[in-house]
Amino acid sequence: MWRYIFMAVSVAGAATQYPLLFQQKADEITASRQEQRLEQQQMALRQSSDEGEDTKRNPLAGRVAEINRDRSGHYVARVKMNGRSTEVLVDTGATLVAINESTARRLGIRLTPADFKYTVRTANGTTKAAAAMIDEIQIGRVIVKNVEASVSKDGSLNVVLLGMSFLNKLKKFEIESDKLILRQ
Repeated sequence: MWRYIFMAVSVAGAATQYPLLFQQKADEITASRQEQRLEQQQMALRQSSDEGEDTKRNPLAGRVAEINRDRSGHYVARVKMNGRSTEVLVDTGATLVAINESTARRLGIRLTPADFKYTVRTANGTTKAAAAMIDEIQIGRVIVKNVEASVSKDGSLNVVLLGMSFLNKLKKFEIESDKLILRQ
């Protein structure tokens, strides 16, 4: 008889522990599912920011411009400087955006002879240059404001160089499949 009582007490005791074991297991499963959902959400966020859906939070996100490489291997683009259209050659070796006097006048930059106080070396030799500020440079959806520039005397520079004073204001620039990609 004691044997039956002992078994009944054992079964009753075990029966009170089963709900706790089941609850623990259920909690573990719930936690595991929550972790999986969190990982999926994080992965979706990473993918959406890579695809440019990040624009709702950052108005500059998604501003990308592509410049094709020309036959000579250079990246040449038509851009707007201070609202005026001009052709530029991207030059990562140029510290500043480099323009000549005529281009500066066309962009509304007024200089005096006394402003040409810096000696600079260009591909065409040594010349005098002035410091200037370009209010805005736009390439496609990429818009950069207040860009430092160097203005050379006419004849010493026959192309506009888009230098690092512009490129450094971007989030990123990279070359991919014969294209220079600018990301703001």
